[in-house]
Amino acid sequence: MRKHTIIISLGSVLLAGGALAAFLLRTTLNRTAGEDPSVSAACPSVADARWDGVQMRVGLNNMDPARFPAGCSATEVKVGGVDVRGIALAAVPSEGCLPIVPTTSYAFTKAGVVTPGTKVELRIQCVDAAGIRHQTQYAGTF
Repeated sequence: MRKHTIIISLGSVLLAGGALAAFLLRTTLNRTAGEDPSVSAACPSVADARWDGVQMRVGLNNMDPARFPAGCSATEVKVGGVDVRGIALAAVPSEGCLPIVPTTSYAFTKAGVVTPGTKVELRIQCVDAAGIRHQTQYAGTF
């Protein structure tokens, strides 16, 4: 019985290690300007950048849909020398929050190469239903 337990434990460690190695580079982005886009204090927004060896990904989730509505496309992301504008926010359920609430998220994916030290910037500017402008900005380094 002990032999089977050790083998199962070793297999679990190897599988978990593979899941963690899915992204070669990953960094959390920090808010550098503007307002906190979180839907609530209990459900904070999270921004990060990842690179799996082929695809660059930048994401920001759990944004308040009243201030940062789905369809808002006044967005800009810079990853090293790559500069992309106009990716619209999407309506999605919250991630990691209970209860699950409606939120918006930003998701950028593009083939490319990044190296340690590559800078990432994300800017989002939206206008809510009352005509008030909301903006937030995040940055980080791989």
